[in-house]
Amino acid sequence: MNRSFINFVVILFLLSSYLLAGDEWFRIYDEGLKASESGNYELAVAKFKQALEIKDTDNKHIRTYGMHFIEYYPNREIGIALYNLGRKSEALTYLKLSAKTAPSGRAEEYLNKLQGIAPVEPAPVTITETPKNNEANNKMIVGKKTVKLVGERMGVAVLPFENKGASKDLGEIVLDKMITALFNQGRFKVIERTQLDKILQEQQLSMSGVVDASTAAEIGKGIGVDAIIIGSVAAAKSGAISLDARAIDTESATIIVAHDAYSGSADAMSVKNAVENLANKITESLPLVEGTVIGINQDGTILLDAGRMAGVKKGLKCVVYQEGPELKHPITGEVLGKRTKIIAEVLVVESLEKFSTAKMISNESGELISMGDKFLTK
Repeated sequence: MNRSFINFVVILFLLSSYLLAGDEWFRIYDEGLKASESGNYELAVAKFKQALEIKDTDNKHIRTYGMHFIEYYPNREIGIALYNLGRKSEALTYLKLSAKTAPSGRAEEYLNKLQGIAPVEPAPVTITETPKNNEANNKMIVGKKTVKLVGERMGVAVLPFENKGASKDLGEIVLDKMITALFNQGRFKVIERTQLDKILQEQQLSMSGVVDASTAAEIGKGIGVDAIIIGSVAAAKSGAISLDARAIDTESATIIVAHDAYSGSADAMSVKNAVENLANKITESLPLVEGTVIGINQDGTILLDAGRMAGVKKGLKCVVYQEGPELKHPITGEVLGKRTKIIAEVLVVESLEKFSTAKMISNESGELISMGDKFLTK
């Protein structure tokens, strides 16, 4: 064989080995991204830190030795993974570093969540449940706006998840952790599991989790909630699990939101992280939105001045109310808020870009809804 050809092959082999070694940081970084997507945030943090040891800074466009460009944000992704693990002070450090070296909208979004600045997209909110005939001064901050809490929050119940290759114990764990995660969001009024079990037994329904939307809606009406969470948990031979969940409106039996989450393993912490990730997605998809009634059609359809852009979805329920005179402290004279009168509850039947249409589903006050009345999503 020609010696020059042999030398060429040897040089090519050495060069290829060098190039593959040079791309090691990219392979590790990609493994971190996949771990984060699956909800295995501990592994993701370890992978991103390992990548940082090889290539130590965030960079919007970085060329790999394979001659293509990628976005490389290990500090940012470490911060996001730590945020999802609840280690928020550590997350803040990494996110600030990423924002300083290579600013990105994703880093800014999570910095906003950590620093109390309103993010671009609706964020999960913490609320305190208020009495149905709330008078005044029950408020919360949503983004940059102060929202007055009126009436009850959205009531939800979680049905047993359908097992798809998962053990019964895993299904039970997912159910309990989903109830806990949704309760801790503070956004919903969550039905306690023992009460749900009692209703299921009374209606002689199986605990297998195999329930269609219409049956779920029927169960929800029996419990008196606005939405039922149904879903499935699937286990792969590799040990990874997949979670799917849907929120079903009990009035119309339609799906309000649907999300999924993944975990690279079935250990307790990984499952907990995946379930919390799923609960976060559900909450972010159901933001508190306030607005004004802008019209009443001849057929009784109610027009609301908020639509898809504001997070209003078909199947959501809204409390329509009127604000009365100020309520003052009889001694100090301090204005405590305004008296609130609940008029009715309506169901969104169509959500367009900037407005929605709704129909009345309850009217305990007996009064008519008028243009200029206020509304708040449950």
